Amino acid sequence: MSTSESPFVHPRWGLQFHWWAVDPSGCVGLFSSAMGPVPLTVAANVQVMDEATASAKARYPDWFDAYCPHDEYQPHCLVALTYGPHLFMWNEIDDNRYTQYGMPARPILSFELPGELERAALLVKVGFAFGKTPDIQLNYLEGMEVLSAM
Repeated sequence: MSTSESPFVHPRWGLQFHWWAVDPSGCVGLFSSAMGPVPLTVAANVQVMDEATASAKARYPDWFDAYCPHDEYQPHCLVALTYGPHLFMWNEIDDNRYTQYGMPARPILSFELPGELERAALLVKVGFAFGKTPDIQLNYLEGMEVLSAM
C-alpha cells in the first residue's frame, strides 16, 4: 500500500514520540518512534500521550533510558527491565514495524498506572499478548486500522 493511501501519520516527524497501549491481559506497552506511523487514536490524542509520557518520564526514567547496549538505534537486542511496560521501537531498517527491545521481568498492568498514564494506555487496546510478540505491524486494510503481532 502506498503512503498516500494510508491515514497514518507521525505527530512530530523526526522527533521521538511515545505512545501507549494495553494488551488483553492488561499489560502495558510503551512505543517509541521518530518516523514511524502511530495508530489513528494516538494521532487524535497527541496531548494525552504527551502528558502521559511527561508524567512517566518523571516517575520512571529508566523506562526511557533502556537501550540496546550494542547500538541504541538497533532494536535487535532485548534489554531487561525489572518492572515496567514492554518497550517497542519503530524499526525502519527491518520491514517497517515496531520491534520489542525491552522485556520486563514483571510487566506493569494498566490499573497500576497513575490516572493520566492509564487513560493514555487504554486508548489503544491490542488483541495479542505483548510478552509473546517480538514485532508489531500497523496496517490500514479495507478501511480499517489493524495492529497485528508478527
